[in-house]
Amino acid sequence: MYSGFSPDFKMINGDENTATLSMFSEWLPTVFGQFTDRTVQIENIEIHCSEHHGLATYTEIQTTEGIVNRRKASAIFLFNEEKALWFHLVENWI
Repeated sequence: MYSGFSPDFKMINGDENTATLSMFSEWLPTVFGQFTDRTVQIENIEIHCSEHHGLATYTEIQTTEGIVNRRKASAIFLFNEEKALWFHLVENWI
């Protein structure tokens, strides 16, 4: 289904709600293509890695119909054989 994700993936969004991979997988198709004029920019990317995982922090800026939303995010990826699997995502509104 979502081969780039760990089966244990969890996301905590800017409203502090937690979503599992199955919840995320059900939600994503309902919003895909809904905001055709949305632009997304990523800034201030920092990546730190160990032998088994990686941590990426960044600022995400979404602009839709002139309304700008910013969030600070951190993502953890687990290294599995030759893949990096998305394990955890935390977003905080700025």
